[in-house]
Amino acid sequence: MKDRNVTFESDPYWPERYEDERERLLEVAGDRLLGVFHVGSTAIRDLPGKPALDIVAVYTDEESVQTAAEKLDEREGYERESDSTVVRWEDEYAVFVKLHAQDDQRVRNQLVFREYLRENPDARNEYERIKRTALEEHPEDLETYTKAKSEVVASILERARKEGYEERLPGFV
Repeated sequence: MKDRNVTFESDPYWPERYEDERERLLEVAGDRLLGVFHVGSTAIRDLPGKPALDIVAVYTDEESVQTAAEKLDEREGYERESDSTVVRWEDEYAVFVKLHAQDDQRVRNQLVFREYLRENPDARNEYERIKRTALEEHPEDLETYTKAKSEVVASILERARKEGYEERLPGFV
């Protein structure tokens, strides 16, 4: 895959890496930070994925998002990838910090999806199967790999919502 390999090895250190990164974020967070969340495949035990730590930081408003992105971009090791995403490269993995305002539906989707997969082994296995198939079919194209999973992701999200997972989210998202 373009610059980011998908691996299928279990790595028990993702939660520890997340906590280390969370501490780094809190140092520059500001008083409008509402929460920091580990999302993506590395947030789900034993789920294969890209060697990338995905983190969502939720702020009160868009202005706070931009201020935080600027502060992180100025810190050693972070690079601005977009208006609301910064990345830091480690030797063996990348850290993607996605900054969002509290009313951003993408935050809700990621948290609902994460919680549902953490608690539903059948859904987790279904998602793993589609990831493996997408990787076999699109090993060098991250964008197409991601699109190949979209139908299953949408289906899992719909089931999670029907089962009330959205009501479990923190009140600010």
